[in-house]
Amino acid sequence: MDSLLIFFKRIYVLLIFIVLEVTAIVFVVRGDVQRNSVFFTSANYIMGKIYTVTWHGYFSLKDENMEARSASGVYISDTAKFHNYVDTAGQILKYRYITAAIVKNSVSRQNNFITLDAGSLKGVKEDMGVVSPDGVVGVVVAVSDHFSLALSVLNKKIGVSAKLKNNDFYGSIVWTGKDYRKAFLTEIPNHVELKKGDTVVTSGYSAVFPVGIPIATIDAFEKNSDDNFYNISVTFLNDLKSLNNVLIIENLMQKEQLELEGLESKFVQ
Repeated sequence: MDSLLIFFKRIYVLLIFIVLEVTAIVFVVRGDVQRNSVFFTSANYIMGKIYTVTWHGYFSLKDENMEARSASGVYISDTAKFHNYVDTAGQILKYRYITAAIVKNSVSRQNNFITLDAGSLKGVKEDMGVVSPDGVVGVVVAVSDHFSLALSVLNKKIGVSAKLKNNDFYGSIVWTGKDYRKAFLTEIPNHVELKKGDTVVTSGYSAVFPVGIPIATIDAFEKNSDDNFYNISVTFLNDLKSLNNVLIIENLMQKEQLELEGLESKFVQ
């Protein structure tokens, strides 16, 4: 009890100041409609910002089941249950993330697939990307009510648009068809400076994956004598043999982007 009294004696001046400030603000805004509107609009904006920071900060914890890194570097959680695609600060959300578990996976075929325990009832659709905290996993190609089927990155029929993290030169990641840990990075000009260990990330040039999601690191390269491009071998950051949980990414603007890009043929003579 004595400690509590001592504490209040130390801060009583501050408490009186806060009470007087609040009283003054109430008198100022209560009798003026315009001031009242400005005050509460500003208060709501500030609280929205605080909520956004708190929400995103909470989900920045490293948990394979519940997070993915967006292009802006912010970790966000499963948003499948949200139908309002505007965040608390009024910003339009471009991507939505849905958590899923892998129920079937193959790594030893020429064309490998992954079955996930999330389907149309959770909002999963075809052409959604699949990722883990370590990188790209694949692309959804078929969906039922409760499950979805994805082309794994270990599939000869898929190429992921990628770029070098340190200089933005872009190409495609294509699986070798042999070692489940290895792939090729194609279309990188041989005048580009490369180093072993350089990181390869998604380019953002497709309508499937956000920019900047890790894919692989360079383990070997050589100049191709037949053309002006490198032969580049990379190692996947994801270990597809031990992966259990993933996130499915929906690009909420995918349809708009693809419809616009479909107009390119109109301008080709």
